[in-house]
Amino acid sequence: MRPASQGKAMSQWQKLGVSLIFFFQINTSWGQSAKIEPAQFLAGACISCHTLNTTTTSAIPSLVGVPSKSILSDMLDYANDKRAGLLMPQIAKGYTREQMEMIANYFSSLEPL
Repeated sequence: MRPASQGKAMSQWQKLGVSLIFFFQINTSWGQSAKIEPAQFLAGACISCHTLNTTTTSAIPSLVGVPSKSILSDMLDYANDKRAGLLMPQIAKGYTREQMEMIANYFSSLEPL
């Protein structure tokens, strides 16, 4: 048998759950506006090193506005061990060619900041 206080806590959690369900059903436009395109999602991993800031003096170049053929070629070279690098060979091997094309097209479509 449950103590009375535990039953009350369950009731509060249930109320919270129902409230959240109604909140998300009512605010469906909020959930839709938060959608991230697959290419943007994949490119998000690159941004931690390849900044979106094109004016930075980092040793790691920004990929913003770089032609997609150039990005794709570099990624394929890394994936096929035709280009040396500390992390990029392992990272590139984790993507399919289609994903690499999506990433390359995404970055080439961006305008410099």
